[in-house]
Amino acid sequence: MKRLMLAAAMLTVCASLFAIDAKEIVDRMDDVMEYDDVTFSATLTNRDRLGTVTQVFDTFEKGDGDTLLVVTKGADRGQKILRLENDIYIYYPDADEVIRLSSSALKDSFLGSDFSYEDLSGDDDYDSRYDYTLVGEEEYEGIRCYRLAFTAKKLSETYQRQEMLVDAERFVPLRASLMSKSGKLLKEIYYSDYPESGIMFPCRIETRNAIKKGNSSLVEITSLTFDSGLDPELFSRDGLSW
Repeated sequence: MKRLMLAAAMLTVCASLFAIDAKEIVDRMDDVMEYDDVTFSATLTNRDRLGTVTQVFDTFEKGDGDTLLVVTKGADRGQKILRLENDIYIYYPDADEVIRLSSSALKDSFLGSDFSYEDLSGDDDYDSRYDYTLVGEEEYEGIRCYRLAFTAKKLSETYQRQEMLVDAERFVPLRASLMSKSGKLLKEIYYSDYPESGIMFPCRIETRNAIKKGNSSLVEITSLTFDSGLDPELFSRDGLSW
């Protein structure tokens, strides 16, 4: 009888712990962060052993992941970066030339930062790209969170494994640990400064390089507009040189 009572108690605890499953968490995260398009201006600050470098860029992004980034201040002023699905096109103003990069370039550094092109652009369609599970619940900086574990479905994914802490009330990501297939930590990304209402979008994103200790990059968004009906011509490869 005692064994039966103990088993029943354990089942009750497990049911309470996993009253929500990974699929529902990801779906709710998608819901609160969904938009047709977004436009924002941001400051990018890179820190390494040589010092600090700052640049400013504008971003135009559609909900399907197509993204245009235009550098407006800094060493790379005038450079434009267009992502269409898994292709990247970069316009270099000094050479007045557009160069196409392959999908493997998604892991390359964005403007010399610890962010990759994948980190700052592209879709978050986790269902098609990853298998994921709910690991459990924990507290992070005083906030109750769900910990999710992601495993890439394709070897072409920039990050083969991820672990993410998701706010259990707002259903927004707070921290992501990005790893290789073997589980080696590559970087951590911290998301904060979400609006109090409306579409949830982090206005402060920091990445810390786990390979190059001490290296970090910070994106701080200074203006943010949703669903303005962006002109499709913005996302044209032929229009990059305007």
